[in-house]
Amino acid sequence: MSIVERAKNIIFKPTDEWNVIAAEPATIGRLFTGYAAPLALIPLVSTILFTGLLGISALDMMGLGSGMPTGLMAIASSAVVDFILSLVTLFVMVMIVKRVSPSFNGNSDKVQAMKLMTYASTPSWVVALVSWIPFLGAFLGLGAIVYVVYLIYLGLHPVLGVPKEKVASFTVVIVVIYAILALVIAGFAAGLLFSTSIGNPMTGGTLSGA
Repeated sequence: MSIVERAKNIIFKPTDEWNVIAAEPATIGRLFTGYAAPLALIPLVSTILFTGLLGISALDMMGLGSGMPTGLMAIASSAVVDFILSLVTLFVMVMIVKRVSPSFNGNSDKVQAMKLMTYASTPSWVVALVSWIPFLGAFLGLGAIVYVVYLIYLGLHPVLGVPKEKVASFTVVIVVIYAILALVIAGFAAGLLFSTSIGNPMTGGTLSGA
C-alpha cells in the first residue's frame, strides 16, 4: 500500500484501517523510513517554502508574530531541527507506550507500538500542507492534534490489544506523557536554536542584527 493510500485511509476510515494495520507484517525500520520520515518532511518543506522563501507566516499575518528569526537560513535550520526532533519524539513515545502498555493489559510489542504512534501521527504531518494559511491553518492545526488523540484512542484496542474499558485511561496517560516530553524537547530546541543564532551571524534575523 502506498503512503498516500495509507494516510488517506487512516484519516478518513480509521476504524477499518486500524484492523488492517494490526494484522499486517511490519518492521521498525520500514515504518520509520518508509512512512514516518517521508511524512515528517512535509512540515520541513512547507516551512522552508512558504515561510522561508515566500515570507508567508500564518502567525505574522494574524498579527501574533512568530517569535522566530526571519532569515532564510534561520528558518531552514529551525525546520531541520523540528524534523529531527519530531522523529526523536516519535521514537521515544514508541518506547514509552511499549513499556506502559502491559499496565493496561495490552501487549508490549515494539513493532505494534510503532505502528500505533506512527500512523496516529499522520494528521499532524499532513496538516502542514495548509498550516501556513492564516486562521484556517491554525484551526486545522488544532483539529489535527485532537484527531491524533482520537486515532490513538481508536487504535489501542486493535493494535496493542488494550481492553476496551482501559482504552480511555491509557489514551489520557499517553497524552500527558507526550505533553511533558514535548515541553522538554521544545525547551531543548529553543536553546539549541538560540545558541546557534548567536554563534553564527549568517543565520540572519533579529539576533544577528540583519
